[in-house]
Amino acid sequence: MRGVRAPCTLRRMADHPDRISVLAIAGSCRRRSFNRALLRAARARAPAGVDIGEFDPSRLPFFDGDVEEAGDPEAVRELKAAMHAADLVLLVTPEYNAGLPAVLKNAVDWGSRPPRPQAWDGRPVAIMGATPGRLGTALAQRSLRESLAGLNAHVMPQPRILLPGAARLFDDDLRLTDAATAERLDKFMAAAAEWARRFR
Repeated sequence: MRGVRAPCTLRRMADHPDRISVLAIAGSCRRRSFNRALLRAARARAPAGVDIGEFDPSRLPFFDGDVEEAGDPEAVRELKAAMHAADLVLLVTPEYNAGLPAVLKNAVDWGSRPPRPQAWDGRPVAIMGATPGRLGTALAQRSLRESLAGLNAHVMPQPRILLPGAARLFDDDLRLTDAATAERLDKFMAAAAEWARRFR
């Protein structure tokens, strides 16, 4: 899968039942994104045995029934295959105008399409997000949870990572420097791994 980083982590590991494969999707296209920085921190702090690969949603065309009718584009096929292979999907969302970024909602929409079962059906999901503002992506995460509930995804209810004031939590190189946030991220990633095992 050319568009998926570390593709070997996204095969369901029947020969490694103790390991968890995670597909991460960050809903920001910006090079210096706090949410991509949060994802990097999550990868670095994931428990032993958790392998995280990343899919870039900016590669996907916007959903169009005419495009779909002609056959899924390669990037869409890669996304669906990666989702079906993952034990957990980790979504990292910014908040734009009190809602979801279009690039992330587009990935949700493509993943919901045939063949059946669609890729969200029964899929364990964890959600986190960061923003320079005060709400910590609460509205974006609520919208995302509502969409995924309708697709029969199993979204982890607790703990939650909603980070306001993100500029204070990362240094100039976008490395996480806030100790309290790092501790929360440790607990979140450990809980996400257990959430994935619960549904495997």
